[in-house]
Amino acid sequence: MKCPPIADRIVFADDAKLAAQLSCALFEPGFYLPVCDGPRMQRPDRDIEVLRRHNVAGRARAEIAYFAGLQDNAFDALSGSLTSRRSLACYRVSSMDDIASLKPGRRTSSVLHWGRDRIGVGLLKALRAGQSIIFEERPSEYDWVASETGHMVVCEEGEALAQVIAANYAFALDAGLFLIPEVDRDRAEDLLEAFYKLQDGGTNLSPEEGQAQLRQELQNLCGSIPIPDGGSVTFIGKLPYGYAYPEYPTTHLSEYPDLGCAVVNGFAAEQQRRPSSGVVVLVDPGTTPAPEIQSAIELLEPRGAFIRVYQDRAANVRHVSEMLEHFPYDILIIATHCGDSSGYRWTHQFKDSEGLERTVVTDVAVGFARTDKPDILKVGQFFRFVSVDGVDWTDREAKSRMYVGNVMHDFNRLLGEGPNKFKPVKKENVARVVGSSALLMCDSNLIFAHHTIANMGTPIVINNACLSWHRLAHDMMFAGARGYIGTLFPVLSSEAAEVATKLLNEHWGKPLAIALWSAQRDVYGSRLRHPYVVAGVFPQKLQIDPADHPARIKRQLARTLEGYRALLARAEAEGHAKRAALLGDIVKIVEGEFSHFNGLCS
Repeated sequence: MKCPPIADRIVFADDAKLAAQLSCALFEPGFYLPVCDGPRMQRPDRDIEVLRRHNVAGRARAEIAYFAGLQDNAFDALSGSLTSRRSLACYRVSSMDDIASLKPGRRTSSVLHWGRDRIGVGLLKALRAGQSIIFEERPSEYDWVASETGHMVVCEEGEALAQVIAANYAFALDAGLFLIPEVDRDRAEDLLEAFYKLQDGGTNLSPEEGQAQLRQELQNLCGSIPIPDGGSVTFIGKLPYGYAYPEYPTTHLSEYPDLGCAVVNGFAAEQQRRPSSGVVVLVDPGTTPAPEIQSAIELLEPRGAFIRVYQDRAANVRHVSEMLEHFPYDILIIATHCGDSSGYRWTHQFKDSEGLERTVVTDVAVGFARTDKPDILKVGQFFRFVSVDGVDWTDREAKSRMYVGNVMHDFNRLLGEGPNKFKPVKKENVARVVGSSALLMCDSNLIFAHHTIANMGTPIVINNACLSWHRLAHDMMFAGARGYIGTLFPVLSSEAAEVATKLLNEHWGKPLAIALWSAQRDVYGSRLRHPYVVAGVFPQKLQIDPADHPARIKRQLARTLEGYRALLARAEAEGHAKRAALLGDIVKIVEGEFSHFNGLCS
């Protein structure tokens, strides 16, 4: 299977049915039509939301952008960004009449009439038949679309726009599409928690019995998937469904948010005109034996990789965290302990913006990084909401009966003012902060909380650590990773090294999902124990290109430095002291890297 070429048009949509109708008007057989959700302007990081989509349009090399159902502020921000730095033609679409007047693609008098739900199946049927699609206010027929290549796309029903993206993805790959019922978030979290606890002795089941039970539960959620013999699957949803189907190569994509961005990131890296790839970063804090790090050096250097290693004391929270966000790498391999850390339970009491007295309880995991000032540490934090006004935050039924109002917005706003202004009224120790997924460096826990990674690049991340799928798969893909490999439960150092080495050796050059599937079959055979799961589009591969990688790094850092200096000057001119201080630190980091590579290339 090869990655399809990407169409020169891109759709940003918050109206799924309109996005489906646009897809029928814009489709080209053999091409992938990018469809992405619009920027979420209610978020405090709305500028990053816009920037991510701007970058995706650039990676797709789009020449025309269509906006379907976006609110005015989202349309203004995104269209303004695209037209200010790229010569894109932008069109706003609000109805079928708008689509007809644009005449953007082939026209057909054939129409598929479909119901109000299961729109992904209806769209793929229409695309295959070269039809337009009209949605009617009635239930859709229960149906699925067969594969023409052996690949199936299996998508949860809950997110309508995810179905539109899934249908376009399947159409470009000549794959089939099968919808499964949406899984409640509480149920999904319970299942992921069961994976986390497989080997902690918390149940009467042996690890093997627990694995078999979880496999059966995932299969029950999926039903009878019509996977062809010798086929493969892309799962789109909340859970690692591929664990239940070890006989097939599988990969995973989260249905929300930024599914469309993740697909473009993966496909764009396989295009003929893509940037070269070959900058590899290896992280080994020495917390666990990691022979795969030396194996990676021995296997990738002869292929022409530029390799940077963070090892022992160099693998500290500060240096690794700065690298994760600002250094332009293509492949990242991490070998360390990973898992939920201990932490604190904080109780905050405050009056919200509506004048209501509120009580918010959170669990907090922390990690510490050194700074240039010996008496100051930088603190990374992960927050998990425990309760609001005495209501358990995981109890959806109870939450539905309470008045939430502005409490979450106000809590985050007050939290942003700093610990000296917004102090908890009570602190307790907790043995585990669920979901914190801390990476153990040589000096402290690294709490991953970056908006972007790899200098706004799209690397493949192999997080070869225990329990490294939980939270980090979603968060690193959201931050820009085009592929991610992690584990659902603890692994021994020996098996971790064997799987990673096989990925980089015997199975190099295969699609990432097939390479991981093959490596696990080599290591585990027919046993249920297949702890590794991959995320990303199915056909992408690990790649090393012959190129002058230090010169490429220097050019990327120069562009980044210019951008951050401009942002710093603006923040200083507008009197935003806190933002200026943050940007000043980033400029200093990038300046140091640029100076190093400027010396290498001189």
